[in-house]
Amino acid sequence: MNARFSPQVLVLVATLAFASRPLKGAIIAGVFWWWGDTYQQVEFVMDEAQINEGYPFIDGHLDGSTEVTRITGMMVGEQVAPDGAPDEVFAPGRRVTIWRSPTAPDFGVEGASVNELAVASRPELPGLGAFLGYVLATLVMLWAGFLATAWAGRRWARG
Repeated sequence: MNARFSPQVLVLVATLAFASRPLKGAIIAGVFWWWGDTYQQVEFVMDEAQINEGYPFIDGHLDGSTEVTRITGMMVGEQVAPDGAPDEVFAPGRRVTIWRSPTAPDFGVEGASVNELAVASRPELPGLGAFLGYVLATLVMLWAGFLATAWAGRRWARG
């Protein structure tokens, strides 16, 4: 069995890793831009926080509702706070203003939520300009990385 070292594979993996950062931003900004007019700032009342083995969350309800709403959290020392809002640590009954859209999807991208997130973590929602900037940055990183991958393959290829 012959084992062969292919340095271009390392360059390709690094390219994909670096390009994932602006791609994450493009996905998030795209959701905020597409559904931007449906987002509202609403009051979230904290009821219970869970550490959840390193993936903390806070359960609560929207002001005027009894339906349980869950927002992602972060650890601040030994306490849980809404993700990106370390000054708003959990306390039963505490009110926090969040961005919420009834029609936008509710998912996370590498831990960053696109719905029901603290206004303190993102005072303004990104628009079309941010989305296009992230898409362009992703494409430029991929293009440069693929060129570097091809160069590494030609440079160190063994026939």
